[in-house]
Amino acid sequence: MANRVELPVLGQMAGGAPTEIVHPKSERRPAIRRGLTSVTGISEEIAERIMTARGTVAFRSVADVSRRTRLSARLMEQLATAGTFDGLGVDRRTALWSAGAYTGETQDVLPGLDDLAPAPELPVMTAAEATAADLDASGASATTHPAQHLRALLASHGAQPAREARDLADQTRVRVGGLAKYVQRPPTAKGVAFGALEDETGMINLVFSPPVWERTREVVLGAPAVLLEGHIERDRGSVNMIVHRAHAVAGPARAHQPGRFR
Repeated sequence: MANRVELPVLGQMAGGAPTEIVHPKSERRPAIRRGLTSVTGISEEIAERIMTARGTVAFRSVADVSRRTRLSARLMEQLATAGTFDGLGVDRRTALWSAGAYTGETQDVLPGLDDLAPAPELPVMTAAEATAADLDASGASATTHPAQHLRALLASHGAQPAREARDLADQTRVRVGGLAKYVQRPPTAKGVAFGALEDETGMINLVFSPPVWERTREVVLGAPAVLLEGHIERDRGSVNMIVHRAHAVAGPARAHQPGRFR
């Protein structure tokens, strides 16, 4: 059973063996590894370019990656944001600083003379910041769901996890908190809006009556995370939360939300 999810996988070499950016002697633990092309901006062509530059000799530093791949500053910074250089013993914030600095240094140099001045001492990213960086770089987190970092705050406001809310009896009043996703208002629904509330435990369906939608739409569509109040409606096997009120939640939660209705 894998006990972590990580990115830095650089794809597959001949024979199907996974190839990483990490040093071959680094610690090995069970993991689910995602491909380079999951990082925004890294196309199949760019991924192949990195693989070719790597060859059979592992990259040894951010500078080495820059020099051998000749990637642009933007792509180097995307890789750093996604945690691709974690296996080189460089924390993300330092890697991000270095990624932009090293892309200007592309000439071959003598061994031992190939490093720029070290990065300044930078604070290591918090768990919440690392999750946000994952989402910014690839639209998915390799660590935790962003709502998990807000759980204590949500609980202090009486919010239940989505999984528990789905088990409540019909007409039970409830509060839930997390990310509002897949919100839409079909032309045939007479002004009713639908969506889902996602947290670290799963999703619960949302229904907004026309008056409630007009009052809450700005918060639901604009806030990085929301606290919703309403009641449970159970009907012929389906479970929905009928939303009454919505509040913006201040915190580190951010999410890639393709196709959000506006």
